Amino acid sequence: MHPPPRRVESISARRASAYGGKARSVAALARAGFRVPAAWALPTASADAFFASALSAEDRVVALLSAPASTLSEERLATIAARVRSAPLPPALERSLRRVVRDLLEHGASSLAIRSSSSEEDQDAASAAGLHATFLNVLTEDAALEAVRACWASLFAFRALAYLRSVGARDAGIGVLIQAMVPADASGVMFSMNPLTGDDGEVVIDATLGLGCAVADGRVSPDTLRIEKGTRARRDFVLGDKQLRVVCDPAGGVREEPVPEEARTRCALSDDAIERLVDLACRVENHFEGPRDVEWALVGSELYVLQARPITAVAVGTSSPRRANGGPGRDTLVWSNVNVGEALPGVATPLTWSVLSGFSELGFRRAFASIGLSVPKDAELVGSFRGRIFLNLTELLSILSQVPWLRPRTLLALGGGGQVERLELDVPSRSSARFLLRLPLTAARFARESASLTARVERFEESFESERNRLRELDLRLLPPLGLERVMRDAERLLDEAGAVLLSAYGNLLLSVVALGAALKLFAGDEAVALGRDLSTGIADLESAAPGLALWHIAQTCRTDAEAREFILGQEPGALRIRDLPAGKTRRALERFLAAYGRRGPREGEIAAPRWEEDPTLLFVTLKLHLGRDAAGARPVDAERRQRAIREQAERRLTELLPWAARGPVRNLLALAQRFLRLRERLRAHVTEVLGLFRRVALDASRRLAALEPEAGPDAAFYLTQGELHAVLRGELTRVAPRVRRRRRQVDRDRALPDPPGTFVGYPPELAEPVSSEGAELSGIGASGGVVEGRARVLRDPSGVAAFREGEVLVVPCADVGWSPLFLVACAVVTDLGGPLSHAAIVLREYGVPSVVNVVDGTRRIRTGDLLRVDGDRGRVLRLEAAPDPVDTHDEP
Repeated sequence: MHPPPRRVESISARRASAYGGKARSVAALARAGFRVPAAWALPTASADAFFASALSAEDRVVALLSAPASTLSEERLATIAARVRSAPLPPALERSLRRVVRDLLEHGASSLAIRSSSSEEDQDAASAAGLHATFLNVLTEDAALEAVRACWASLFAFRALAYLRSVGARDAGIGVLIQAMVPADASGVMFSMNPLTGDDGEVVIDATLGLGCAVADGRVSPDTLRIEKGTRARRDFVLGDKQLRVVCDPAGGVREEPVPEEARTRCALSDDAIERLVDLACRVENHFEGPRDVEWALVGSELYVLQARPITAVAVGTSSPRRANGGPGRDTLVWSNVNVGEALPGVATPLTWSVLSGFSELGFRRAFASIGLSVPKDAELVGSFRGRIFLNLTELLSILSQVPWLRPRTLLALGGGGQVERLELDVPSRSSARFLLRLPLTAARFARESASLTARVERFEESFESERNRLRELDLRLLPPLGLERVMRDAERLLDEAGAVLLSAYGNLLLSVVALGAALKLFAGDEAVALGRDLSTGIADLESAAPGLALWHIAQTCRTDAEAREFILGQEPGALRIRDLPAGKTRRALERFLAAYGRRGPREGEIAAPRWEEDPTLLFVTLKLHLGRDAAGARPVDAERRQRAIREQAERRLTELLPWAARGPVRNLLALAQRFLRLRERLRAHVTEVLGLFRRVALDASRRLAALEPEAGPDAAFYLTQGELHAVLRGELTRVAPRVRRRRRQVDRDRALPDPPGTFVGYPPELAEPVSSEGAELSGIGASGGVVEGRARVLRDPSGVAAFREGEVLVVPCADVGWSPLFLVACAVVTDLGGPLSHAAIVLREYGVPSVVNVVDGTRRIRTGDLLRVDGDRGRVLRLEAAPDPVDTHDEP
């Protein structure tokens, strides 16, 4: 029997599942009164009856799902699908379908959209959206009948059956939705909560010109708006390129056409349309009592809902209810990534954002609690703008205002950041009463933890090493999906444990540095800044400095290993791999180096970024530069003696300045700060190793996804959030290619945008402010003392590292430990971001390399080839001579 199609609004909730997920969703929208295109739905039973008459028993879905995988060749499935497309429809069903098509065309539809409606898609716990066929702008009855059969045939696509088998399905049905086509002027998708951050206080809208399939398929970079629900303020707006749009072809189907330049440079939506879309998102979410992913289309003034799916596997995030309860409005909040940008520079992939934002949020709360500060449950500490992580300075400094003697200016001097005057005046102050009441207990705990922290770290490291080695030895390729998910959970547990110890060290470091800074300011006056910098150099056994020093020693070994030396000097660094080196002491030394430090690398906070063990280009560039130098030239051991002498001289000067009674306490503070600095750097290395474990899981999960969905690409897992990746490995989330393509396009677009200002108020500017390379002097924070001159080499990412030459000034957005081997062959380092306590600044002080950090827009204002004078004492960069034109900027975008 072939059940006839029914109008979607007449399908009751109790019977809707018989029509497949897409039809069920549209029926629910229609019954709730939302404006949906006129539509009819054909139940899955019609397809089942058709298959029973057109296919043999062994070629039906239930048999194919239980058959050995070796029998499911693409050729066999293509033959079955072709049989479905060519078999005649039963006469009664054909008459019903023709009647439906005529009804839609006679009552206002210019053409039709015919969509598969699988029983496995758009469920509350998972979504297999896009797994089956859709046909747009269908013009005739005959074409509609062909499209229905093609929708049925898509059930037999290799990728569809592979997914059904992967989630353990024993059977599957496929309905068909026959809708009036919406020839959209603008369309897209929107989310009633931010699916990456979990923030339910905002609506995220992706909009483009023409039909929305271009957004869903990732063919265009759409306009993206983040709108606050409560105030309707724009949290952010990014203009997409919109170089093409998909439109209905008069001959049937769709075609792409270029978008005129004038239309590409303005938002696809008017302010009124944005307001209506936010209203629609809120109404859909309220009706379905949960966040929804909404497909929409706008024709003239008519706004249609095409689909509304549950948002599955969202990140756990925060809303902004305090904005409505008297807290500061979002347009007055100060955001900054000047300090945090070193840990996670540039645009973060969704996996990295979801892992590190949660880690940071929890870490801040633990750190504040450890020093006796109360943190509101709904405090929003971390935010994302254009893919970059930012800290809410207003919120953080408001929490720290509970410490009565701690001023924003003091903290910003340590961590970097702008808007000092605004923060001094506008940060909402909190009562210090609770902090002061708890101060004796906090001080006692601080003393206990300070005394026991080293032992605590050693206990942690012992258990950490055992667990890390166990996880490293696993062959992830052999694990079932749930086994891989358990490894990911083990990595999450390790990150939590490492983070807890790291933040204890960092909290104690911050307290000791602030107290030491106050003492220096009191007793040293104008000498305080320089004295503080010199006291924090020449620290022995610093983990972050070890890789660069180890590589220098390997270069000395290589000088006496003629075969390896000639091999390295004769090859392009990007083509070199350690396994290709001649056997000998150089190769063995590099293998030991990778065993110890291979999990590090530039942008090591980004899980998707390759580590040294995967891409050793920076290591070989540095080795070649060391080998090209005079063997009797400057040696790291000489720099170590020089920096130790600077510190010892600073300590003697401090003793001279201190009253006799203050000498003991201040010296103790200095010893504590140095000890906590060492511990922080050791523990940061462990956190980086754990992120490497996440990377291993993501690489293997990507391999598995690529086997099921080749169109998802070889790195799909990095474009899923932490929760989504868990859901994929549990088999709860299927068909991820469409969302992966959209997010990859969004990440690529965000990377192409200029960085937002390092510090801004409210929302980043919609357009990057033009930055002039004119002006001789740039200001920043002196991170490592000394004055040198050299030509600039601007590197915005590691891809151009092979162009670096010895003695150049390395100019980068930020410089984490992964860049550190290059520091020893640079004459100076200049960064856009960072502060005196940043990892790069600490390493540069150890190496004795002059450095200025927090130089606003330094990588945009300095050009490769500029002759610079870098003054690390005063925090100044002076352009002595502009780069000659034309300049070789192949390392610059």
